[in-house]
Amino acid sequence: MGKTIQTSKIHFPNIPKSITRIIRKVIRLLNQSSYGILAFTIVISTSTFLTAIPWAIIHVEIGRIVEPYLSLVSSILVLLFIIICTPIIICTTLTKYKKNTIKWTILTNFVAAFLITLLLFSLFLLRVPEASQKIDKFIAQNKNLQFKEYVIAVSLFLDCNVQNAYRKPQALFRIDNDIYFTPLGGYITQQVGYSRAAIIVYQGWGTCGQAAILIEELLARAGYETRRAWFKNIDHAWAEVKYNGTWLIIDPWYIGILKEAQNLKNLRPEFQNATGVIVQYPNGTTNDASLFA
Repeated sequence: MGKTIQTSKIHFPNIPKSITRIIRKVIRLLNQSSYGILAFTIVISTSTFLTAIPWAIIHVEIGRIVEPYLSLVSSILVLLFIIICTPIIICTTLTKYKKNTIKWTILTNFVAAFLITLLLFSLFLLRVPEASQKIDKFIAQNKNLQFKEYVIAVSLFLDCNVQNAYRKPQALFRIDNDIYFTPLGGYITQQVGYSRAAIIVYQGWGTCGQAAILIEELLARAGYETRRAWFKNIDHAWAEVKYNGTWLIIDPWYIGILKEAQNLKNLRPEFQNATGVIVQYPNGTTNDASLFA
């Protein structure tokens, strides 16, 4: 699998000797097997993936103390330290104890990745339930309201628990996008019993997409028929609810509430260039609703 790297001929100018020795040890370790580089890459990739999802929670926690961009930089630096330094430290330790083999390196890296993931995910399990309980409490207290009063209550719940991050640095805190970027992220959170709406309430910031997801869940859990909608060529999404046979828009931050989901181009001047609308139902079914836009 390529030419073996001669570590004795490699020079690292301006790098401390201790770091140079570590680099040489890592290279020698990879040279022990023709599949060494591939195995090392797999370990790093797995460690990154396992720690990335729960680490999003750490990003929000840091962000509650400092400003958003500093939170992002701090989170990335610590995460890079974990996924880069952990394998190097393990390789060095195994070399010291004369267990400098690919098998032991892969095993210990996976164990380290698992322990790091368990630690970070425990914080996720500790904090997100508070947001889930908020939603449960709201549903229990308000589900018997009349339709219009309930919609108003939903709008107030959104404003009290999720701040509008549109064109603000706080948009960096939309960690639900990161968690649900792959099907596995959504599957994991569902298996532990947390909805995407609960994560949105936990993070405390969102744009139109987060507002639509939260509103849809609050309406659906109260027994209403719901769906989400978005333009094909304009970056905006909203929630809709069916009442008395008519689909009504619930979008407190932008379009308004209880507006019929028809002739959308007339609702705001910037919608004049809309080329169509896509709607998605809670079961995942997606339809083209452009005729009603």
